[in-house]
Amino acid sequence: MKRHYQIGLLLAGVAVTGWILWTVGLATLASNLSMIGAWVLVFIALFGFAQLAFMVGWWVLMDSEVRACGFLKLFGVYLAGDTINYVVPSGNLGGEPVKAYLLQDELGFGRALTSIVIHKHAELVAQWILLVGGLAICLTYFELPSVVIVANTVIVGGLGGSLLLMTWILKSGTISPMLRRLADWRPLASFLQARQTAADTLATRIRAFYEDQWRWFLIATGWCFIGYCGGLLETYLVLRILSPAEGWKTAVAIETMVMAFNMLFVFVPARLGSAEGVRAGVFLLVGLPAAEGVAYGVIRRARELAWLLPGLVILWKRHLGWFTQREPGLTRLG
Repeated sequence: MKRHYQIGLLLAGVAVTGWILWTVGLATLASNLSMIGAWVLVFIALFGFAQLAFMVGWWVLMDSEVRACGFLKLFGVYLAGDTINYVVPSGNLGGEPVKAYLLQDELGFGRALTSIVIHKHAELVAQWILLVGGLAICLTYFELPSVVIVANTVIVGGLGGSLLLMTWILKSGTISPMLRRLADWRPLASFLQARQTAADTLATRIRAFYEDQWRWFLIATGWCFIGYCGGLLETYLVLRILSPAEGWKTAVAIETMVMAFNMLFVFVPARLGSAEGVRAGVFLLVGLPAAEGVAYGVIRRARELAWLLPGLVILWKRHLGWFTQREPGLTRLG
């Protein structure tokens, strides 16, 4: 049933994308895309720098044993996990266990997962900071419908509340007690009890990090914020090409509203159709043509797909390794 549901969402996304293209008109869309032209290569490169910023944010959180794997290999693991986050509807969380799985042979699943969990925390904090700033600009400089203002406020507030809960869980080491309580439930008992030791070790490592190395968490958050600002710069450049009269305020409003509303469609595979619709709608909200929003969405989709390829290659090579490995080893949890 779940597979049929996902296939249905994917087909709906294709239908919505087709309807959007038909509504704005292919000729109008082509005209906007021709104005961007070779700039798409700049946007692909800019997204690469943003990905590197996120990677550096992860790098500063790693211990020496993890860093010994090498920056390029770890960047490849990051791209592979990002590919899963892009394709699989999991709220951008599905790729994190994949990163740890790709490193388990060298480090053990638990050690690899430690810095990955903390990095995801830093990434979400950086995203929330950008959303709060964007919401303030939207409320100050744009006349938006009340329902849009309320929706943005609820989304940003909800993310903030979730981050407070996440921070408390990670800093207090509450993961293990929660698992122990769940283990009292018979259907989950054998599964969770077998992993309790690994969960205790992971919780201890994470709690120790926040007690002794919290400054590195702030540095990682800063690097992740720079990564998100790469998308903001991209939006500004697209606006300068398509609507030269618009400036940074409009770019911030568009980037943050698109980011916020896209959170409502994390269940759609690759946000196909929903991302294009959200961008067209946000452009209309700030007084710009929907066709420019669709062109902006096409450019974003193109550079995302360009950086999806390295991650797919890494996942495919590992997939081939599973079939060619004669004697698979046991999974290390430590």
